[in-house]
Amino acid sequence: MIIKSMSRKSTSFSQLYEYLTRDKSSFTFSRNTYANSKDKKEFVNEFYDNSRHLRDARGKVYMYHEVLSLEANELSLEKQKEILLDMADKYLYQRAENHLAFGVVHEDKNNMHLHLMISANEIEGDKRVRLSKQEFSQIQQRLENYKNQKYQELKQSSFYQDKKDLSKEKQNEQELKNRGAKSIKEVLKDNLRDTFNKATSSIYIENHLKSLGYEIYTRGNTQGITYKDKNYRFKTLGLEKEYQQLLRKLERIQERELRRQQVKDDRGYSRER
Repeated sequence: MIIKSMSRKSTSFSQLYEYLTRDKSSFTFSRNTYANSKDKKEFVNEFYDNSRHLRDARGKVYMYHEVLSLEANELSLEKQKEILLDMADKYLYQRAENHLAFGVVHEDKNNMHLHLMISANEIEGDKRVRLSKQEFSQIQQRLENYKNQKYQELKQSSFYQDKKDLSKEKQNEQELKNRGAKSIKEVLKDNLRDTFNKATSSIYIENHLKSLGYEIYTRGNTQGITYKDKNYRFKTLGLEKEYQQLLRKLERIQERELRRQQVKDDRGYSRER
């Protein structure tokens, strides 16, 4: 597998979007976005609006165009696409977990590959997140290890294995990633997202999170959960927007209930008269 990264020092999101989607039948997906990826105007605007949070600086990066490609193989296009999407999911978790990301699979029979458009900053972040050569090399190495272990039907590669891995990441977390198992953050994110989707009241959220051993905390403008005496910010988990959206939904639900109750009270008052 080959993993390439190219930076762009302009907000040319529309141009890159056009290039990635030139074949309208290509499979697309997105991460941490709310706009429909098929709606070019709204989707590109979301990337552009997010870039506006960055501090202005001449010559700085606004996005990354990255490519993941498989080595030559005899697998079906559908199987290759399945592998690429899995690899992209693992890659984005390590490379840009809290960034806006857009992916497109190009089904070239001789070279199936996947393009990514990634925001330079995290969601509403004011700083550019730049990986050092060493950090990027470590991600390449870990992804290749994962591919070699899980997809043995592909040729075993060692393109990135001669690069020394000096990562200081916790060993347990790394072993989870290499095995394809979910890390603590991934489990928290899945559980919270499931809770947010099902919630119809703040009482439901509180009770359900307690049953999972979680407790929501607020410190100034920072919100998140406490789990096993450790705090995890919603922003770090990539759930800040979803949590704010949930709060707005609960407010609307409460407002509807109040209006319904008011209508009932008014009707009762009319009958009494």
